[in-house]
Amino acid sequence: MLDFALVLAQQSVHLYRLSGARAEPVAVAGGDVDPVAWVAAHMPARGNCSLVSDIMDEAYIRNVLPPIWLAGTRQQLLQRRLLQQLRDNPYRAAVLAPSGSLRPPTRVSLIGMGQSERIAQWLAALTAHHIRVKGLWPLSALIALEVRQKLPRRARTEALQGPPAPPEPASLRPTLALVATPAGLRQVLVRGKTPLFSRLALSVGEGSLSAAFVLAEARRTVQYLISQEWLGSADQPVATQMWLPFDDEQALAEVGADPALDVQFIEGVTDAYARLLPRLKSASAQLQFLPDESRKQWRAAQISAVAKYGGITALALAVLWSADLLWLSWGKRNLAQEQLARAAVINQQASQEVLRAKGDLSQAGLAVASVQAWRQTLASQPDQFAGLQHLADALRAAPGVEVQKISWVLPRLQVQAAGTPPAPPEPFGCPKVVDAAAAAAAPAAEPVKPALAILSFTAALPLTLTQRQALQFQDALLAGLNTGGWSAFLLKSTVTLDPVQVQAGTLGEVGARTMDLCLEKVAP
Repeated sequence: MLDFALVLAQQSVHLYRLSGARAEPVAVAGGDVDPVAWVAAHMPARGNCSLVSDIMDEAYIRNVLPPIWLAGTRQQLLQRRLLQQLRDNPYRAAVLAPSGSLRPPTRVSLIGMGQSERIAQWLAALTAHHIRVKGLWPLSALIALEVRQKLPRRARTEALQGPPAPPEPASLRPTLALVATPAGLRQVLVRGKTPLFSRLALSVGEGSLSAAFVLAEARRTVQYLISQEWLGSADQPVATQMWLPFDDEQALAEVGADPALDVQFIEGVTDAYARLLPRLKSASAQLQFLPDESRKQWRAAQISAVAKYGGITALALAVLWSADLLWLSWGKRNLAQEQLARAAVINQQASQEVLRAKGDLSQAGLAVASVQAWRQTLASQPDQFAGLQHLADALRAAPGVEVQKISWVLPRLQVQAAGTPPAPPEPFGCPKVVDAAAAAAAPAAEPVKPALAILSFTAALPLTLTQRQALQFQDALLAGLNTGGWSAFLLKSTVTLDPVQVQAGTLGEVGARTMDLCLEKVAP
């Protein structure tokens, strides 16, 4: 996207192309040129352009406000003063002079820009060519940014009358900036980075901008500023900074030796517009004169650019987040593989220990145990992965079930001393609910076989199921688990069917559909 700057001088128009910290001249037009045709010939469509005025018809009115601490109230009063003083001028602004203390600013400069019809013509030409106008600034706003602060000042030779004034910060002392432009000699009174007054003295022909002309205009401007109370006695001699195209050292020395001006430096410049226009990127919004309706295309482009870069940033963050998740998943997968390999090594070591114990009981330290029974028990016990695989096969047939917690229990090995009868096995298995009356009436049952392993877990059913569907889903899951030598027992049902227990719930909310199951493997 190309950026341009269009300088409306007093009798000409200058077009520059902005590129970073440089401004390259493109074309110059006279005062009688057709704006629409000239813009179409020198500027591409859908570019960006900033307007800068360097004309004589600028009104600077000094005003004093009461000390108001609330910024909103102070801004309302400024707008009211602008309407009273510059009612017929559509391009107007108000700038506050920095106070230099904790007190609110009271001095204000009301600025009105003339040649409104000419500015409207160039705005219409830019809009017709679909060029987005960023804003309109006076050249004094750019000169104020070029002024150097905190430079040493020349001491006064005359004693001040009256009590001494309080010291003022060096960065807020008034400075008179003189800049030679193609339109003439631009003179700006600056406090801090704020232009309070500006005046353009037209140059008449080639070589008219002489040292005598510069000194005469500077003295005239200083006298006017003193009469309007922009400058006080403590500000004299006035700190002055100059950007002039002089090549004659004698002329430069003549300008710098004037006793009424405290000339801090004189810098030679051939094209003041090219020097000042890169300052547009940091120009104050307070000195932007165009109303919002004249900057609709620029504001729309800014909003679309923010949305574009915001979308790109969100996409980049999403990609980084996905990459981080993939990295974590890969790390967890590697960790699981390492744990499986470690478990296989442990199982292999256990098998080797059993084989050695079988061959030599005295060295294995298992003389009081039945090695043969221990080996049979280990061989008949399913490992953890077999139980999990059985559970996974059952859950594959029941989509929507979420397993929340799994616990694994194996029986403790019984130690049997040599020559003693085997001890009765400890009760080990899933808890079972038995009806006492039915158990008394039933015939004597065979002794219960010991359980080899227990797998307990809590499962959550989908909340979209009704109670009848949840019960059917629960029965189907139990049927799938009661296969392959495994027995499943329901510890807690998803729906309570006890007629004695109080049923409770909350309207509009679906309670958690969970059930507790116990899965065990019984010895054959």
